[in-house]
Amino acid sequence: MKNIKSKLVVWGFLLSIIGIMLASPHLVSYGESEDTIKSGIKVSVVVPVYNTEKYIDECLESLENQTLKEIEIICVNDGSKDGSLQLLQKHAEKDSRIKILNQENSGVSVARNSGLKAATGEYIVFFDSDDIFPPYVLEKEYKNAIKYRVNVVDFSMKRFTEGQETIDLNSFKYDPSKVRFCSRQENQNPFYYMLENGGYVVTKLFKRSFLLEHNMSFKPGVTNYEDGLFNFMIFPYVTEMVQDGNIGYCYRALRPNSASTVFNVKKVLGSTMTVTRELLDNMNIFNFDDAEEWVFSKIMSLNYNHITKDISNPEEKKYYASKLVEMLDNYIENHNPQIPQWVKNNIEDLRKISKE
Repeated sequence: MKNIKSKLVVWGFLLSIIGIMLASPHLVSYGESEDTIKSGIKVSVVVPVYNTEKYIDECLESLENQTLKEIEIICVNDGSKDGSLQLLQKHAEKDSRIKILNQENSGVSVARNSGLKAATGEYIVFFDSDDIFPPYVLEKEYKNAIKYRVNVVDFSMKRFTEGQETIDLNSFKYDPSKVRFCSRQENQNPFYYMLENGGYVVTKLFKRSFLLEHNMSFKPGVTNYEDGLFNFMIFPYVTEMVQDGNIGYCYRALRPNSASTVFNVKKVLGSTMTVTRELLDNMNIFNFDDAEEWVFSKIMSLNYNHITKDISNPEEKKYYASKLVEMLDNYIENHNPQIPQWVKNNIEDLRKISKE
């Protein structure tokens, strides 16, 4: 009799646990939260748009034709002066998954932040309005994220030159054997141990709640290397991810001689100096081995050649060299970091330029 009563108690306990699990939305599946369950959106795609009417149709068609249907496409019109908005509205009329946000021209970083704030999906992808997606990418990378229970999935990029190449999106074949799960110990550098180059955000699927947990956003005013800065700030918190070697993003490279590709070194340095300041001010988040050496190496790769080789005007060269040396000297004086000799040599080169 006692054994029967004991079994009944155990079964009653198990049934109560099952009931709680079925009733609680927070226990439905990995990656879901209450708001994402209500929305039913698996992936939010954020698309900043500025004067890209030439490419909008192709861009949005590649999103509308995704095999994953539970998506929202958040197009942030960043004060376009051409017909981009009208084309966005045309697509939104026939596809209710397309949402349009309008703002005064504020740059790509602010536009992405607006889209991130409006997103409701479990995961989020940042996408540029002159590029295109293979039809399988959102479905495959969402499934990879769920299967491996990760906050980040990275996929490969295919570059093509406008006017010289055409891309058949249906020609890409997905190979599951190219999917690799990567992990690291907390003291290991994520940019080494998880094969993360830090260069792009458009080739990544991020868990939205993970970005919100760490208050992630793009730095307003940064128009070059804004992707790199975003990745620098989030990857110290990433210990597991998926690297997918399949083509997931088709990047349109404009013709080398087009007006929009003219190199503006002062504009670039305006961004890299801001990135440098952000890296130094947030050094505490880089809590892996040899972090200071890695950060100082990144700072040099971002700035040194632009200052020493790309600027021809002596006064401008002196200005940027002085600005960078001042930031680095202030950090070195206060923290006495361990940095490689080649970085020290580069700093001395810049110091000489700043005094010329």
